Amino acid sequence: MKKNKINQAIEYLSPTLVFSYFFIHNIFLVLIGITFSLYLININMINNLIKSINKNLVIKNQSKDLNKKDKEINSININIKSNKENMKLTLVEEIEEFGFIPSVDKKNNSNAA
Repeated sequence: MKKNKINQAIEYLSPTLVFSYFFIHNIFLVLIGITFSLYLININMINNLIKSINKNLVIKNQSKDLNKKDKEINSININIKSNKENMKLTLVEEIEEFGFIPSVDKKNNSNAA
């Protein structure tokens, strides 16, 4: 309920500050009024951003706590090595390896390129 009253007060305050330039001739009041207006326009996006940041921070803090508690976690490292003997090389890899464009015929190994 308080949030609605504060937002409603800011809704009336922002145009008042902008129009105050005609009487007080102070540009800082106009800038503050424009800032309040931009805040009110984007209040939903700002709240969603704050919620997502808090959610990400809570998840990171929980994962740090779990890692501290479970010091005896045995992780299995899987080493994946690419075996070029088992894989068929692409044309680019063949050019890099041999230094020339190989022909389609395996019998004809000329350095045409």
